[in-house]
Amino acid sequence: YQRRVRGPLIEMDSRANVRLYKTLCHILGEPIHNQILTKSEISNNSQKSFNVKALWDLLEHELHDYKNQIYEVLKDPIFKPTFQLSLQDFRELTVQRVKKLLASKLISVHDYRDNPRKYIHFILTIAKCDLSMSVKFGVHITLFGGAILNLGTKRHHDEYLKGIDDFSIPGCFGMTELGHGSNVQGIETTAHYDVATQEFIINTPSDSAQKYWIGNAACHGQVCAAFAQLYINGKCKGVHVFLVRIRNPDGSVASNVRIADNGSKICLQGVDNGRIWFDNKRVPRENLLNRFGDVTPEGEYVSPIASNNKRFGVMIAPLVGGRVLIAVSACHQALAGLKIAIRYSFQRRQFGPKGAETPIINYLTQKRRLYPALASSIAYSFCCNQLGDMYCKEDKTPQEVKQLHLLSAGIKAMSTWNKLNTLQVCRECCGGQGISSYNKIGVLKQDAEVDTTYEGDNHVLLQQLSRALLTDLQKGKFTPVPPATQYQPSQVTSRQFLLDALQWRVSSILEKSSSKIMALMNEGNKTESAWNQSLDVITDLAKAKVEAHTLEVFFSTLSNVEESLRTPLTLLATLYGISCITNDLGTFILSDGITKDCAAAVKTKQIELLEDIHPYALDLANGVPVPDHLLVAPIAYDYIARNSYGRDFTVL
Repeated sequence: YQRRVRGPLIEMDSRANVRLYKTLCHILGEPIHNQILTKSEISNNSQKSFNVKALWDLLEHELHDYKNQIYEVLKDPIFKPTFQLSLQDFRELTVQRVKKLLASKLISVHDYRDNPRKYIHFILTIAKCDLSMSVKFGVHITLFGGAILNLGTKRHHDEYLKGIDDFSIPGCFGMTELGHGSNVQGIETTAHYDVATQEFIINTPSDSAQKYWIGNAACHGQVCAAFAQLYINGKCKGVHVFLVRIRNPDGSVASNVRIADNGSKICLQGVDNGRIWFDNKRVPRENLLNRFGDVTPEGEYVSPIASNNKRFGVMIAPLVGGRVLIAVSACHQALAGLKIAIRYSFQRRQFGPKGAETPIINYLTQKRRLYPALASSIAYSFCCNQLGDMYCKEDKTPQEVKQLHLLSAGIKAMSTWNKLNTLQVCRECCGGQGISSYNKIGVLKQDAEVDTTYEGDNHVLLQQLSRALLTDLQKGKFTPVPPATQYQPSQVTSRQFLLDALQWRVSSILEKSSSKIMALMNEGNKTESAWNQSLDVITDLAKAKVEAHTLEVFFSTLSNVEESLRTPLTLLATLYGISCITNDLGTFILSDGITKDCAAAVKTKQIELLEDIHPYALDLANGVPVPDHLLVAPIAYDYIARNSYGRDFTVL
């Protein structure tokens, strides 16, 4: 007999050969692969092939050899999935995993600044194993180490960076307070300079000022990069960052510091989030991270940036790297869920003729949920890859820095929402199997919850992008886009129609937002009140902008892919654009952005695209770059064999 492995399926010439295969397996004592399709059945599913490895490499984007080294490290038994640990045991396992990664010498805190491309792809790769591990690693290196690298000077680098690389100085990042999250400039923690002792006195003046949700604080962190309002002779100089020891090298809590555990969470249980109070904790003058502002021994404040607000903006600018990491990682997690759900959907059979039940992927309800999610996740993946390239570019112009800041805000919001929605779809499409932790989708979805609010609440981030667009309109830098009403129903799947329609929506909502704000101000409302009353259209504006940008990036990516990928990816790009329109069809119809005939055609074409994509779907799932030893989920393989009595779910 002949057979060919297609993900979790095996293809054979005929049902007679299937029976022969099972007989031979029985005689030889070999395990029987339960999910077997004949060539005719494969044909009925109309599966078409393309270069799966090329898709894998395209989604991985770059540094393939380096990532393979990381994948090899992640084969160590310590990284094997575990789902029945206590909270404390999971935290201990996570910290041991972080130490193992650092011991590999494949990454250094220096790479965060000097080789950001390498650093981003390291974090993205380890996130495919476990998100608690990647987040804890990121808190230590990206946030704590990044603060020292970017805000500190040589004296801090010499004292701390080696200890960060070997984890002898576990760190945490003390920005968020119980009373202040997104509004960092409003934090209450104070740092008063004592000229007599040349020390800063760090204090938590109220319970609302306690540092809250601080990763690594509950168990392992020893030094905190603490954000506080700097006071000199009673005058506030704005937010600055101080290195404060919160634990001694033996693990005991440092003097004049109180620490409490945030306890159990709905996600990222391996990260020991904690709360910190400083009780007039004294630190040396040298512990101020002084790249952008310093205090002389005599108590004179010096800074190359006179404005407190501008200085604060420069200080937090490096945090854009965290948004980029979250956005790109969200795409990979969404695609991992889709890889599992689609492969399972091609195996799982329900209803139909006796003895030949129908694979659930053949039902429109399954395609209608999974394929648009696949299109959007690949769309955001390409968009985020471009965002990562922007972030890693050396010698960026001020305009490029601004563009990076705005796009990272909008794309982080939209890609994390896409991840959350996609994983919910995958969970439901797998039925009861989606509930099992071993099948990973539920675990991925749980850990996805935090993405929408950390490193910036998504709704707040969208306002940053919309504000910039409204400012451009006010300055005459925005050219209105006419409606896409010149197109015929037969043209709704054309690239130009989709691009024109989405760009018109941005232009239309932008003008409506501006008009609404101005009308409210003319009625006597202050700017802040008018903005608040317009947040419905303001957030819609940023969402529309990101979707239009993402479609542009998707189509531009197609010009650089190998020939075998062009057809399936063009279908996905078209489906993404069509879905953006159908999901907001009311806007397009009520504001006459497209004709009613085109609106009707869009709905019809969306269903047709699902059928066009179907022949490529299994290989599209197989092209998602998550290797078997990290995917693991039983339903992504021969789920019946993997559920046999006595079988370890976590062993391939």
